[in-house]
Amino acid sequence: MITDIIDFCQQFYASTFIPILYFHWPHEIQWSCPSVLKEMSTQNTVMEEKIKFHKNPDYFITDSYTYFGFVNIDASPSKMDFIILGPVYSTPLSEETIRSFLRECRLAGENAEEMRNVLLNSPNITFHQFLSMISFIQLCINGEKTDIESHFSTRMNASVQDTISRRYSSRLYDNRENAEYHNTWEFEQTLMDCISHGDIPRLQKTIQSQQKEFPIKSGILSHNVLQHTRNLFIVTVTLATRAAVSGGLDTQQAYQLSDLYIRECENTQSVDSFESLTYTMLVDFTTRVGNRKLPIEGMSKEVFQCVQYISRRPNVPVTVDDVAAFIGKSRSYITRKFKQELGFDISSFIMRCKLEEAKSLLTFTDKPLSEISSYLCFSSQSYFQNVFKKKYGMTPLQYRNRNIEL
Repeated sequence: MITDIIDFCQQFYASTFIPILYFHWPHEIQWSCPSVLKEMSTQNTVMEEKIKFHKNPDYFITDSYTYFGFVNIDASPSKMDFIILGPVYSTPLSEETIRSFLRECRLAGENAEEMRNVLLNSPNITFHQFLSMISFIQLCINGEKTDIESHFSTRMNASVQDTISRRYSSRLYDNRENAEYHNTWEFEQTLMDCISHGDIPRLQKTIQSQQKEFPIKSGILSHNVLQHTRNLFIVTVTLATRAAVSGGLDTQQAYQLSDLYIRECENTQSVDSFESLTYTMLVDFTTRVGNRKLPIEGMSKEVFQCVQYISRRPNVPVTVDDVAAFIGKSRSYITRKFKQELGFDISSFIMRCKLEEAKSLLTFTDKPLSEISSYLCFSSQSYFQNVFKKKYGMTPLQYRNRNIEL
């Protein structure tokens, strides 16, 4: 039986690279992978101190926020043999966490260094994945299925909340002692206000002022500097997206733009490159909102819905009747309300959205004019060219050539 269990553990580790060991209560580690786990102190070990046989399978979280799962073999209290899963972490490790765990295990010298390498090279998994692995081992070893939600829910919620609360209290205490505070609130609010109003000059002035006058302290989102920067960028993109939508940018365009920038940040491997990417992203969102030039303040929900409906359909032959039907109001009502709040009529805005889309396609694609004209539902290419020239003072081809030269 022991040989079979060891074979299972070997295969499990080879498949997941999650540390696993075979443990005989109260303090005898019979087999482990990686082998350094066997060197954990045989007196007052992490397992001996923490294992309480409440249910099978079960788990515990140590003072260093380390996850361990255990499965009692044969589910027999008289046979206190366990498979132990761990140490496992859901986030990248800090040096402080590693030192804390080594103290818990009473490891020093070469054993401590070997354990450090194990911790750094073990994959991070979510807490739900961790519970799923425990349940999988229970099924394989004891042939019993475990409903994760019902089996772990009560203790899981309490343990996770307790873990977060301890981290929060400790971090808050240290930050107050060292006079370290987040100072991003006012800066964030100013940036988002610039975006929602499409105000490029003010955005640039705000960024330049911040760079010269005071350093931003955003908190630690990861102990890996590159990952911290990437996480911070994603947070900023999320805020910018919401600000742009509140400024009248079509929700689909805003979210698609957000997705593109987040994918781009995943490919960015230099911390320095993120400064340029962040600035480009903020200017891009602000410019797109500015191109709308819509008086957002005081705009009713009905008119906002009309704006969103039209903005996301530049390639559809939208009519005023379509817009009225969308919000369930009469043509005369929505025409009057739209003109009253925005200062121009619905038909003008429909054409404006088509021409803005044309500018984007002319600038960022090499699609021929005939295809752009057809895509935007103009009755003919010549009509498209005439409307475009009347609006911007140049033909579509002249506009494309000018942007290529720039």
